[in-house]
Amino acid sequence: MLSEFYWRIDTLAQWIFEAKHLVVFTGAGISTESGLPDFRGPDGIWTRQAKGLPTKPRDFSSVEPNASHLAIVELQKLGKLSFLISQNVDNLHLRSGIRPDLLAELHGNVTKLRCTRCEAQVDKSANMDKCSCGGRLASSVVDFGQSLPQKELADSYWH
Repeated sequence: MLSEFYWRIDTLAQWIFEAKHLVVFTGAGISTESGLPDFRGPDGIWTRQAKGLPTKPRDFSSVEPNASHLAIVELQKLGKLSFLISQNVDNLHLRSGIRPDLLAELHGNVTKLRCTRCEAQVDKSANMDKCSCGGRLASSVVDFGQSLPQKELADSYWH
């Protein structure tokens, strides 16, 4: 059984080494090691809601990137990472050192505002309410029923 595990790890490492255009896609599970709950896991947000249990608060400011985030940064440093697509809004990929031009945050980012007209993003800390194009700045986090940001979606499809 253990030899099967090591064979799988070796195979994955070989695939990554040989990859010509490596794209990584992450979701809530990557941040659970950092202390953020996922959605559908045994103690996930939606699992708890379905059981009538209160959800645990998410404090994005108190968590740090974990070994999984840092492993993706290593792929970037090695020149192997072509693009990273994330459904996470926790800002941990950027805090870990991922270059913004290699990242599509499909569901937004809790630290960013997005222009409702041109989709440009600015840091919330800039305390702006209008974009340079004149559009209104709003939270970049995508809620149910809202469209995904067009640039990030197009870049993801391309990669």
